[in-house]
Amino acid sequence: MNSKIERIRTWDEFKSLLLTLQPDEVFFAQGLAPLATPPVELRLTFTAETVQFIFVDTAKDGILRRTKLAVSMDEHGNSKLDEDAVAQFIRSEVGRENLRIRSFELMGGY
Repeated sequence: MNSKIERIRTWDEFKSLLLTLQPDEVFFAQGLAPLATPPVELRLTFTAETVQFIFVDTAKDGILRRTKLAVSMDEHGNSKLDEDAVAQFIRSEVGRENLRIRSFELMGGY
């Protein structure tokens, strides 16, 4: 079985794929993006049939460029995203409260 990875460049295209393909779950991960301000990124991914779709959003001036989610600071001064806000944003954008949003970091990968 051949699998394929597709990088999606815009939030609107990723959202359209979520609406069309109706996956059961979406995985997310926060990461470091050294050239972003603050240096944080959000990576979203889901699989449909044999294709894995990946969307990456980076910060500029305290918000993510494409999704407009706010970046906050933890108690140690590190940039971070609120995981509940990420999940709620995705569910509200696609109108599916039953969509499972899972942290990829908890799955042991990035």
